[in-house]
Amino acid sequence: MDGLKEIEGENIMMKKVRYIKGLGIEKIASTQEDHVIDRHQGIEHYKDIIYQCGKCGTCRTVFQDVNWARVCPSGELGKFEAYYLGGKNLLIWGLTSGKLKWTDNLAKIFYKCSLCLACTQQCQIPELHTYAGEWLMAMREDAVQNGFGPMLEQKQYAQYIDDLHNPYGEQHENRRAWFPSEITQNTSSKLAYFVGCTASYRENDIAVSTVKILNSLNIDFRILENESCCGSPVFMTGQTDKAKELAVSNVEMFKDEKIEKIITSCAGCYRALKEIYPKKFELKHGIEIIHLPEFISIKLKNGSLKFNNNINMKVTYHDPCHIGRHMGLYKEPRTVLENISGLELVEMDRNMHNAWCCGSGGGVRSAFKDLSEFSARERIDEALETNATAIVSSCPFCLNQFKTNIKNEEISVYDISQLIEKAI
Repeated sequence: MDGLKEIEGENIMMKKVRYIKGLGIEKIASTQEDHVIDRHQGIEHYKDIIYQCGKCGTCRTVFQDVNWARVCPSGELGKFEAYYLGGKNLLIWGLTSGKLKWTDNLAKIFYKCSLCLACTQQCQIPELHTYAGEWLMAMREDAVQNGFGPMLEQKQYAQYIDDLHNPYGEQHENRRAWFPSEITQNTSSKLAYFVGCTASYRENDIAVSTVKILNSLNIDFRILENESCCGSPVFMTGQTDKAKELAVSNVEMFKDEKIEKIITSCAGCYRALKEIYPKKFELKHGIEIIHLPEFISIKLKNGSLKFNNNINMKVTYHDPCHIGRHMGLYKEPRTVLENISGLELVEMDRNMHNAWCCGSGGGVRSAFKDLSEFSARERIDEALETNATAIVSSCPFCLNQFKTNIKNEEISVYDISQLIEKAI
């Protein structure tokens, strides 16, 4: 409902505005131009819209498509209404109306969710479809403000970020230890490759492949000497003040270094830099933020890049939640894969906006390992059903999650950067 496509002479957004005004809640969206300004607000901002939830259960399954396949890892593991969006909406109503108060168990319900937003894609009520993800985030902020969040493990990685600039507890001076000795970078370039913590400390192959790709394309780039965590891990767990501190610090660094364009290979970093910084924290940095598959897709389309090497492999693509449902990047990674000679791309039943979450986001992997493993295994099993020999994604966290949960080498897993490097 967020697009501007014309339907019967009236674009969708204006129909949505008219619908909202009819409900007497014009504060959520008043014009076509400013309909996104009110996003990322506190829970009080959304309490009137929550009443629209009819508890119909549509958020539980893929609406009409894929034989009504299930979409919510939290609900399917938890087996109680509270773990689905409809149940969470009822709990939010209870909290905002004063009928409920925060408890440790209530907080766990809201944190035992990867915030993949698959539920929002299925809901047929316009405002829930648009804003439910925002108030699920707002509930985590509210839990933190009331002393019931985040979870203990999430507090630990926030402390690591404070002390060492990364959530893994690794030494900051080792952040660029992976950098290939044969690659040179232009330390005065206005284009930066923002590596991210996971590629820096856990999945170095992604970082290595990315710099080799940029080098092979003769792209002047540099990696910022003082790169730190983008803040996504603490933001997603409701630790908004800490996330904003990191955002302000990073934007100041970008400006000091005169950066005009940033390439990311991390889906979480991409969303943080491109959406959360300017829209949640109002840091209008003016820097072009582009994810690696976007960058390569543009090169392929304008003819400045053509893959030279065949990769004879059958693969299935997993859509990361952070660039898929959160940011709408579905076509670009597929365009890249479809341009690699010899590569056969087959889709899982649940793909694009219906993709099942890998189970690593939203702080779930650190605090709720049962949910994380359950979600990962379901996605791996779905990939196996395609008879693909490999899962490909474009997120270091997804890659690490699959590698951790794949058993007995039943299927291979690659980041898209690794295949791009092989194909160039």
